Amino acid sequence: MSVEEDWAQLRTLLLAPEQTQLDELRVRLDNRSVEPRDVSRVLPEAFAIRGEGDQQMSTVLTPYVENGFVATVRKSPQTIVDAIAPIMGPAIRQAITRALQSMTEAFNHSLDESLSLRGFQWRLEAWRTGRPFAEVVLLHRLRYRVDQVFLIHRDTGLLLHHVAAAGVVIQDQHVLSGMLTAIQDYVRDSFGATQDQTLNQFQVGEWTVWIEQGSRAYLAGVIRGSPPASLREKFRDVLDRIHAEQADALESFDGDAALFQPVQPHLEDCLQAHYESGQSRNAPKLWILGGTVLLACCWWGWTAYQAQARWTHLLMQLKTEPGILVTNAYSTWGKHYLEGLRDPLSKDPSSLIREAGIHESTVTASWASYYGLDPHLILRRAQVMLKPPSTVQFRVDGDTLVATGSASSEWVIETRRLASFVPGIVRYNGEGLVAVSIPDLLNQINHAAIHFSLGSATVEPSEHSSLNAVLVALRDLDQAVAQSGQRLRLEVLGSADGTGSATLNLQLSKQRAEAVLEILRGEHLGASTMLPSGIGEVLDKRVALTKYPAQRIVTFRATIEPLDPQSGPARP
Repeated sequence: MSVEEDWAQLRTLLLAPEQTQLDELRVRLDNRSVEPRDVSRVLPEAFAIRGEGDQQMSTVLTPYVENGFVATVRKSPQTIVDAIAPIMGPAIRQAITRALQSMTEAFNHSLDESLSLRGFQWRLEAWRTGRPFAEVVLLHRLRYRVDQVFLIHRDTGLLLHHVAAAGVVIQDQHVLSGMLTAIQDYVRDSFGATQDQTLNQFQVGEWTVWIEQGSRAYLAGVIRGSPPASLREKFRDVLDRIHAEQADALESFDGDAALFQPVQPHLEDCLQAHYESGQSRNAPKLWILGGTVLLACCWWGWTAYQAQARWTHLLMQLKTEPGILVTNAYSTWGKHYLEGLRDPLSKDPSSLIREAGIHESTVTASWASYYGLDPHLILRRAQVMLKPPSTVQFRVDGDTLVATGSASSEWVIETRRLASFVPGIVRYNGEGLVAVSIPDLLNQINHAAIHFSLGSATVEPSEHSSLNAVLVALRDLDQAVAQSGQRLRLEVLGSADGTGSATLNLQLSKQRAEAVLEILRGEHLGASTMLPSGIGEVLDKRVALTKYPAQRIVTFRATIEPLDPQSGPARP
């Protein structure tokens, strides 16, 4: 191996790493293309350096950022929702809280004045002006309220931040801030004032605008009402605090108002409001008066409801009552009026009115007469017109009057003639009616006899059939006589045979008559039947010889006499 080869090998061993690096540098210098890896190392610093110099970087990147954001929202909206949820949640809760506070405040103001004399006046004003009652209450009770607060840069006149009270209608804040700056410049130019001489306040309708000046910014508050002097001190303190905390941002302000977002709590401290107290010396009296009126209204409503319920119940009763037809019914101011038709035999409407709990003096009723065709009324009408005895029963079968039982021949004949004149009756059926003759009944009773054993005054069981026949005849005769306007006279005659002394026989005959008389009284015969005391006597010879030879009997003497004893003698 030669010396040169040795040196070449030695150089290779000693300088191989450096030679490799030099070759790589030579390649990079010869190839001027930019590698992404190299750019990524300096990209953040490059953005920071260029952004400090001008806004061109922001202008160039804005379209790409916006397009990327829109594409992300469309592709994965849930990602955006998850990202902004921590911010939107507190913001929404804060907005809801402010809205509820505003609503509660307005409701409290309205409630405080709702039952007062002043409240009635304000309600009248709200009706006259067309404003909501809550707004009228707010205007009258409001001493002062800061509606809006503006923080404006003094040199440029640009709006730095703005806050407004809940419920205040907000116009364009930037326009308002520009207007405030223009007004100050106009006043300064018009009066030749210096830069230190500024406009501190001015009036616009019901609003007052207070302006508090600072070295770098000024504070403008839009106030409704009459604010106290202490409020200006509050503005001054807030403005000084903002200057202290945002000194660098105010000094280097270049138009970006987003840097002043942290001053919002300080500005919200200026949104103060003060209302007059709604309490007064007359408030308890007004509450008592209002409570009394409310109780009176409740009592009146309850009584009116009860009266209407009773009236409705009465109308239902009248509609279901046979023989009563209501054609018109109405009530006004506690008075009730009824018109309709009424059958004379139907139930009296006055009793229904009393049963319903309505005073009769409050009801004016006008009823026209008519004949109801209800079976119950037809039956009553037949009984009133035909006057049947208690031994006769009526029933209505459709348009037919059916009579059963027994009655005198005269009544049967008269009823057959008059039945068709009863309203609602077309036919009369008297096939089940037995006609009874008064002379035949008299003859049957006068020829009846009750036999007794020797020396006994007790009615034997064998004689009960004969006594029952007498009772049946007496009842029929009593009913028949009552229909003719007369009455029945019945004498019970006891007798005895010739055995024994005359005194004993007379006493025994009286006892036998009393025994039969007691049985007759227990059967409750009609009121027209007269039952005199038994007359004990020996049966006269004519009767004894012809019909009752035993003479130990009780006989009857039935006669008919007028109701007035002096009108004529009794008829046998």
